[in-house]
Amino acid sequence: MIILVAALAAFVAVHTMMSRPWLRDPLTARLGRAGYATVNGIVSLVGLALVFWAYRAAPYVEAWPARIELWAVPVLVLPLAGILFVSGVTTPGAGLSGDRLPDGADAAPGILRITRHPVPWALILWAGSHVVANGDVAAIIFFGTFLAFAAVAPRLIDRRRRRLCGDAAWNRFAAVTSVAPFAAIAVGRTSPDWSGIGWRRLAGGLLIYGLLALAHPWFAGVAIATL
Repeated sequence: MIILVAALAAFVAVHTMMSRPWLRDPLTARLGRAGYATVNGIVSLVGLALVFWAYRAAPYVEAWPARIELWAVPVLVLPLAGILFVSGVTTPGAGLSGDRLPDGADAAPGILRITRHPVPWALILWAGSHVVANGDVAAIIFFGTFLAFAAVAPRLIDRRRRRLCGDAAWNRFAAVTSVAPFAAIAVGRTSPDWSGIGWRRLAGGLLIYGLLALAHPWFAGVAIATL
């Protein structure tokens, strides 16, 4: 358990350091945006692999009993998480970098009408549903860390968007979007843009969910039906 906590602390520290302007901006200037994204991606993947290994090696200490109704939570919410993730990484201005906003006539196309933070919400659904379903101390520490990380991400991303894109562009974007899913739609500040999301993103999100469900016994040791 101590190794798991240490691995998570190191992962969060390195990821936070990589996102700070004093390191990110010089690396971006030297490597280019794509180069920085590649380096950051490699560092993140290596860190995730180490953290996942530590999680699998941690002892099982029950916090609450596993119940079939709790196992159903990730099965029900992860298809939506897949759609949010695919839509977020394929819609300009919707990613985690926070260094750009949509520059077309539509201030918030596609998934951005639902939430301006689709990727953090995908992580929140993934991590939160796994905390509920697993109910052991290692899972609470592992998934809870990612849940907390995703929960604070929107504020940090919005701060960077405003700083880099300027108040005018930010105000135009924020006026028709919301952090909480469907909040801007509920108060009438915008309307859904289903065509902007498109069936390909919906299909892509469901495909990722299906592939992960099939591979779950291999990388997690638990079949999706008993997740």
